[in-house]
Amino acid sequence: MALRNRVAGLGLDDDAALVRHPAGLLRLADAGPATDLARDSVVAVCCYQPARFIAELLGLDGQVAGLLLLAPALPPAAVAAMMTQAGASVLRTDRDDLADVDLQPPTPQGPGKAGLSRGGETTWLMTTSGTTGIPKIVRHNLASLTRSVRPAKAPLPRWGLVYEPSRFAGLQVVLQALIGGGELIAPDPSGDIGERLRYLAANGCTHLSATPTLWRKLLMLPEAALLAPQQVTLGGEIADAGILRALTARYPAARVTHIYASTEAGVGFSVKDGLPGMPASYLRDGVGGVRLRVADGELWIKPPGDDSSRRAAHISVDDEGYLRTGDLVREDSGRLFFVGRDSSTINIGGTKVHPEAVEAIVNAHPMVAACQVSSRPNPLVGSLLTLAVAPHDADMDAALFKQSVKDWCRERLPREAQPATIKMVGSITETAAGKVSRAG
Repeated sequence: MALRNRVAGLGLDDDAALVRHPAGLLRLADAGPATDLARDSVVAVCCYQPARFIAELLGLDGQVAGLLLLAPALPPAAVAAMMTQAGASVLRTDRDDLADVDLQPPTPQGPGKAGLSRGGETTWLMTTSGTTGIPKIVRHNLASLTRSVRPAKAPLPRWGLVYEPSRFAGLQVVLQALIGGGELIAPDPSGDIGERLRYLAANGCTHLSATPTLWRKLLMLPEAALLAPQQVTLGGEIADAGILRALTARYPAARVTHIYASTEAGVGFSVKDGLPGMPASYLRDGVGGVRLRVADGELWIKPPGDDSSRRAAHISVDDEGYLRTGDLVREDSGRLFFVGRDSSTINIGGTKVHPEAVEAIVNAHPMVAACQVSSRPNPLVGSLLTLAVAPHDADMDAALFKQSVKDWCRERLPREAQPATIKMVGSITETAAGKVSRAG
């Protein structure tokens, strides 16, 4: 069933708001089905304003063969390259600079139209949030994207949107709000994060999802005190004990949940016990229909059913249908903890160091609000760690703060994992997906 039909099937009033945004309201009647396109069309959607993006999804799903969802900040050349790779011939956008996108014939290595869903179902072509090169395309359908969506109970939630809705995490928030039966609060993305928090608070946001990095940034702002969420969700990065405690302390009435999901695997599972990691029993029993296994310290995941995302060429799948996640884990005292990404491992003098693990140690420092570990080349040991760290108190003495952090690291980290340089900063650089940027 198409997205528009699923929303209509909720039986909402005709004037019910689906999306509340600074320019007004988006209702189902405002997003009629697209009738001007051939059924075999592949359509790219690249919109800066979330309400326009969502209106396009409602109008296009079930009407065209494929939907290519593109991040709004992609430069024109990247938009053209992605459309060419996907075999998309139509672009829906609110960006003036994309009026004359130059398309080339689909590349042989791109997915093109081969393998798109048949029988009236639209294939959703998601793009990965990698920081280098052209993003990769992963196929989904509406069923795989909404596997975790649950009907909301009264009073209906008001989901806040701080992610880009074209990315997997943002789309999950959008679909939960639309199909779960709630309302989406979508601030103007051009506003700074404080302005967006004020808009969410003024419009009664009850549910909010963000990466741990973005949550740390939000908690540093005075506007965070304006929110009174009932549900706090984390995803996209390791949710360590420090950020879980900080969120519970700031919002004691909220349920705090961290979710494991990725563009490739879809929604994996959620952890609701307030602790970092996950119960090791998930390996034995699975969770929510998802099966897990660990091989050579790396997590593999098997989504339920015949997940279309497995068709992506860059995804490793074993003979039993388990997908390689690239996430490294360790088991301790009946719990499985995430260590970091295999791709982010830094070699220091022949020893593998995981920047996420170092960040977890530093973030536990009582004066640290957030931190960022990166590396720089060194001719003797290959690489050295650099640490950017933001204090809770921006006015504190920089020398004393850096010395305290240095002592903290010396006491708790092996020598090779101790940062060679420490820099005090006002905030931490993040990617467009809300994750820690590891650029040096």
